[in-house]
Amino acid sequence: MSSRRKKPSKIVIPRPILLKSKPVRNPYVKWEKYPSGEIAILVKHKEGLASKFLSLFVRVPEHRKIALDKVGSFVWELCDGNHTVSEIIDKLVDKYKLKRREAEVALMAYLQQLIKRRLIGLIPPKQPESSPT
Repeated sequence: MSSRRKKPSKIVIPRPILLKSKPVRNPYVKWEKYPSGEIAILVKHKEGLASKFLSLFVRVPEHRKIALDKVGSFVWELCDGNHTVSEIIDKLVDKYKLKRREAEVALMAYLQQLIKRRLIGLIPPKQPESSPT
């Protein structure tokens, strides 16, 4: 029997539901905005045996910074739980003069990376309540 770990199954969200979902930042993730408008996300280092050993010889920072560019910073600020993915696409199209499809593909890839790193989550649209028959 193999001792390999199974990869978690990938959840596929239908496009119409994804476009109506609202990205929201992880409340436990710290971030700072620079005067330039760019944002740095502060990710806490995992404490493992290697980092504890390394900290005996050098000062290991508590956080690692992920610097976002202007577009990434713009999207990060819109991941507030108030804007849908579709609205963010519209704002990207308006601000950066992109074609809608181009903005959608780029945004979806970016959001996937943020979700994979557990920096954001998605709030699905509310389902309409069914009336009793």
